[in-house]
Amino acid sequence: MSKPLSAVNIFAVVLGIFLVIEGFWGMFDPLVFGIFSTNILHASIHLILGFTGIYTGLRNHARKFCLYVGMLLLAVGILYFIPGADALIVRFFNVNNAVAYLNIIVGILCLLFAFLTPKPAPLHHEGKQHK
Repeated sequence: MSKPLSAVNIFAVVLGIFLVIEGFWGMFDPLVFGIFSTNILHASIHLILGFTGIYTGLRNHARKFCLYVGMLLLAVGILYFIPGADALIVRFFNVNNAVAYLNIIVGILCLLFAFLTPKPAPLHHEGKQHK
């Protein structure tokens, strides 16, 4: 019997579903939900992250996913507002203000979930001990 999903895992699944929807939509339209700009590269990354979030969340292993995605989203969101770096972010990922703010908010939420979730206990192998 599997244990129920923790908050970090539920968050990862919900975020994953959102990213998959946004990613598929972004493959066909550069403006998702009428506000978030994207391109094929940006949408592809969201599809990969979305499926990864769903997978790790459903397997009760989303803490590291949230940690890494949180750092990634926060970095992209902050870089958008730094002169010089902003042109690179816009050129490669077609990020606009709405995407940058959303990345910062979701990045902070991901990091909060990751840091507030206890690390899993290390697995102890039974048998011989090395001296």
